Amino acid sequence: MSVAAAVRPFPRARRRQQRWVIARHVARSAWLWAFVWGLVLGLFVIATIQAMVKGYPTVQERLALAKSMQAFEILIGQGHRLDTVAGFTSWRLMTTSYIIGAIWAIRTSCGLLRGEEDAGRWELLLAGPTTPRRATIQVLVGLSVALLLMWAVIALFTLIGGRMAAAHFGVGGSLLESIALISGAAMFLAIGALASQVSATAGQATMLSSVVVGVAYVVRLIADANNSLDWLRWVSPIGWIEELRPLEEPQLVALVPMVVLIVACCVVSVFLAGRRDLNASVLRERTGSGGNPRWLRGPVSLTLRLTRTSSLAWILGTGAWLGIVGSLTHSATGIITASSPAVAATLSRLGLHQATAGFLGLVFLFAAIGISLLAATQMVSMRDEESSGRLDNILVRRVPRMAWLMGRVGVAIAMVVIAGVVSGLFTWIGSANQHTGVGPLKLLEAGLNVVPPGVFIIGAGTLVFGLRPQLTGAAVYGIVAWSFLIDLLSALIKNADWLRDSSLLTHVQLAPGVNPDWGSNAIMVLLGLGLAGLGALAFQRRDIAYD
Repeated sequence: MSVAAAVRPFPRARRRQQRWVIARHVARSAWLWAFVWGLVLGLFVIATIQAMVKGYPTVQERLALAKSMQAFEILIGQGHRLDTVAGFTSWRLMTTSYIIGAIWAIRTSCGLLRGEEDAGRWELLLAGPTTPRRATIQVLVGLSVALLLMWAVIALFTLIGGRMAAAHFGVGGSLLESIALISGAAMFLAIGALASQVSATAGQATMLSSVVVGVAYVVRLIADANNSLDWLRWVSPIGWIEELRPLEEPQLVALVPMVVLIVACCVVSVFLAGRRDLNASVLRERTGSGGNPRWLRGPVSLTLRLTRTSSLAWILGTGAWLGIVGSLTHSATGIITASSPAVAATLSRLGLHQATAGFLGLVFLFAAIGISLLAATQMVSMRDEESSGRLDNILVRRVPRMAWLMGRVGVAIAMVVIAGVVSGLFTWIGSANQHTGVGPLKLLEAGLNVVPPGVFIIGAGTLVFGLRPQLTGAAVYGIVAWSFLIDLLSALIKNADWLRDSSLLTHVQLAPGVNPDWGSNAIMVLLGLGLAGLGALAFQRRDIAYD
């Protein structure tokens, strides 16, 4: 064999490797958090099984537990065979999986598609021997690899959990449960990819995808609140997850709309990628009027101008959701009062002794999650302004670094406070005709009671932004997801105060069911402000970071 013949195959092999370089890059960028959240959900499966078996060892206790959980199906989703370990585990994990999955999927998909384009790196990729459609296909392939890793980790732990005493999960049920736990992430990866093609910026794509999550949840909530409207579950992606019932009487037909949605979003995303120009979009970015913006006087007013649309959409969306849930208070409390004494015992362990106020307290717990996510998006938006280079255009003027950062932080805190006020107001509007006996001032107090976790997240996000800006998004969303996960998990595990204390939501009293603990709230706020101050000092000393 000649030297030329021996060398000739190497360029062809190198070209084959280069064809999938974007897919490999995306998989490397996404695999770590896919693995982390797969590990978290997998451990949650085992912890839920152990807590169910140890906390409710007898059939009578499990039947009482199942009856007591009926009132909470409106918030979490419809359960099936909650008196069994399999049915309870599947139900308990459902909400956690699609919330965590949606957060990870939307941030990852929008960031690696529209975010790369906003930063100018997509243009560098397209300068090589590829086309926009091929590059988009490779991104989707890379995201699929990360999703497959998440599924493999969850499947491993679910198979282990299924072999535990009293679990009785078969291999098929365990694998189907693993699919159900990643189905939310899979659908919103595809939805985020489509939103990236129609939106003008990564922030707009993230907001559009988040709106889809909110609408899907509200449709599912309405379907579970009214038996005559249960068909609505089949028009909601979250409803499809609920209907799958992987461990108890599985309905494989629910996989069909999931697959159709994922394939349709991916196909349309690839099609639009080839049709539009670089940095073009179906939805246009609002640039505002060009004439004499008299109120635009500094970085604070600029921040308000740039973030008002997305912030108002988030605030009004959270308020609208609370209004809808508030209008269902009578139905939910009717189930509570008609249930066994186990319901009262369950609520009493949470400090709730009145059915109506207790249900509204649990509603505001979910409002705390929404407001915390609003705080996280504010921090991510601040980081995006730096990484995209837009911050340079501000700092080259007579704008001190500290003034810009404190302006952003101040606006973020103001937004979460407004969100708390709006939450209380909309809950009162929704429940006004439900004869709850809870006045507007009590609900306004409950709305302000769920603001401190958001302030703490803003402070923690500012500190990470000042020290390691690239980790800002992962840190703030990680705090929200961890707090939600531990708050769910610690309610099942006894003697786990140290674990409960690691969740911000644990330190929020369920007002108006109980009086707010303003002392704990003040500590969270002060810690948040202190962390923000440290972050500002760190930001003052470091260089601008684009990657």
